Amino acid sequence: MPVTRPRLPRLTASMPVCIALACTALDATAGGSLLLLDAPPAETTWSGGLSVRGWPRAPGSARQREALLPALDYESPSGIFAATDTGLGWNLAPQLLDGDAAKTWQLGARLWPQSGRSRRESPPGINSLGSRLITQLFANVQATPELLLQSGLSWGSGRHHNGDQLELGATSGIPIGQELLAISLAATYANAAHLRGNFGIGPGESLASGLPMFQPHSGWQDWSVALSAEHKFSADWSVNGQWLHTRLVGQAAASPLTHSRDQPSFIFSLWHRF
Repeated sequence: MPVTRPRLPRLTASMPVCIALACTALDATAGGSLLLLDAPPAETTWSGGLSVRGWPRAPGSARQREALLPALDYESPSGIFAATDTGLGWNLAPQLLDGDAAKTWQLGARLWPQSGRSRRESPPGINSLGSRLITQLFANVQATPELLLQSGLSWGSGRHHNGDQLELGATSGIPIGQELLAISLAATYANAAHLRGNFGIGPGESLASGLPMFQPHSGWQDWSVALSAEHKFSADWSVNGQWLHTRLVGQAAASPLTHSRDQPSFIFSLWHRF
């Protein structure tokens, strides 16, 4: 599973549904690839810190991997962003739209790395799945003050870089005192190349491993629920976090390589804005 995940941008009081909260991507091969961003800042900003992360060791794995990793974030008034959690991207809404529409919509593209199944995590006879550079087009809209609709179309996954995923979701927020708790629901549809790369077993692998051949076709891969929150200690210091629970469904859940349908992940980050 990938180490990268969209960051959790800082909350602002003018965003009543936690538009600054993201479904992070520690588990981009199983849900959670939806991206949310703050509106581009008036001036270029840099932030740094540390993140504690946990994510499944491989698609369908029952084991977790945890790590303490550096966190960096760059945001430009033009909408360009680069971060350890989000990858490299460009929010084009301020360039394409005017007035309130530029803040209501988030439109753009990004690149980020996605890990797969290492040789150590692959059963004997099953080929490993290396890292991939994923491209995503994202489009989000603040449909109402209480509801943010999200979408992300990704490609470049799978064994031959021809896997595609479409994730659809929605985020709302619950005020808790002076803080906000964001709740996100999402579901992922994947093409055959993606599902076969992550969960399939080819004829040669079946002979070598003794596992039954498994060749999934396009279909729904998972649904997920996420809880996200942030607390600001000052104008420059903040802490945020997210817990994401992904549930594999359909062919992904039925794969002989899937040892657990439940794919939880988390991220907690301490940030300082320079």
